[in-house]
Amino acid sequence: MEITRTAAADYVELKLKGRLDAIWSDHVGRALAECVRAGEHALVLDMAEVDYISSAGIRILVIYARQLKAIHGRLAVINASSNVRTVLQLAGLSAFLQVGVGPARPAAEQATGVFALAQPGTQAEVYELDSQATLQVACLGDAAEWLSGRASPTACTGVDFPVPALGLGLGVLGSDPVIAGERLGEFLAAGGVAVCQPADGTQKPDYMLLQGALMPTVQVAYGLVGHGGFRRLLRFDKGPEQTSVPLSAVVRACLEAVASDAVGLVIVAETAALIGASLQKTPSRPAAEQARSIFAFPDVRDWLNFTAEPAFANTTSLIVGVVATAAGATRLPLLKPLISSGELHGHLHAAAFPYRPLRKGRVELAATVGPLFESEQVLGLLHLLNDWRIVNGAGESRFLRGACWCAPIDASPAEPPPASAALRETVEW
Repeated sequence: MEITRTAAADYVELKLKGRLDAIWSDHVGRALAECVRAGEHALVLDMAEVDYISSAGIRILVIYARQLKAIHGRLAVINASSNVRTVLQLAGLSAFLQVGVGPARPAAEQATGVFALAQPGTQAEVYELDSQATLQVACLGDAAEWLSGRASPTACTGVDFPVPALGLGLGVLGSDPVIAGERLGEFLAAGGVAVCQPADGTQKPDYMLLQGALMPTVQVAYGLVGHGGFRRLLRFDKGPEQTSVPLSAVVRACLEAVASDAVGLVIVAETAALIGASLQKTPSRPAAEQARSIFAFPDVRDWLNFTAEPAFANTTSLIVGVVATAAGATRLPLLKPLISSGELHGHLHAAAFPYRPLRKGRVELAATVGPLFESEQVLGLLHLLNDWRIVNGAGESRFLRGACWCAPIDASPAEPPPASAALRETVEW
């Protein structure tokens, strides 16, 4: 099988030559996957020189036609040979695969603005959602008490997470009071879903979805919870000149887009890699051991699992966070430096899912987040970090393209809980 790729203004054409059978169907599938991962959602297959197609070949075409249709893209077959046309007609797929139909792309809503990101060649489209929307953000619980091991599991606060709410921190799913702390773990919530990874060493996240009257509920030990609405949607893309977009560039773009020094955000992104850490066990221990920080070496290796190298490559991620400039961070607890200069601060959690391309243009939060769970598989959850060590540092999380819903934080200055030595040490991770 020979595959020749040609890029046009509004679509990519793949000219196939040979047999599309069980031997070569995976080869064609990889070529289609590469196009989709490159952000091409309008694909045309020229099958004039394909003299045979089996059910294995048809399966690949149907898979990608369905995937592209779900994100308002399309896969069309043109110049089909007589053998291919006959098989597709007999299979009842001529209309579905748009055999002989031109490569027109459906019209999309125009962005209200476009601006460049920090990296050359990368840009973000901006869509206005609600010019007056803000997020009311509250800090629940006492992180110092939990990280020192002194807090009681019964000190959790139950929080419901409808679609407009977001949250992240340490907690456990469900509305029942927390009796014991063994199921506590890091969580995120946004768009009518909540994901929690119990700190029991299994690294197996659990989740709750808004379904009918069932509301995602988290018993929050400590964390940041926001209610309100989002002001703008940013659609960012790495562009042809870069291999990926760093998290810090997206954060800067959000702060600039809403002209605020503190922002709450939700990101769904096609992901190049995530960098972070996750709790391996809940930080509760006997009183005799509470004086020793869980971040002290070598104990930290028992408590935290770090990504020594980029993780969750070629996935799609859901990221929830609160970010701020250095000045904005002074009025928000739990924020840590995102870059070595200290100009940006944040607290972000990310859940990774099997790769799923994102629809382009303006999209709704719940409609974008919900389909991530169709695979019924959450690969992992991380507290995102920037490993900025000069030697052997893994760097920061990076993305191919994505959607970011953001709003300025409406929060009056407040004194955060007193920071114990254990809490201060978390600045470095």
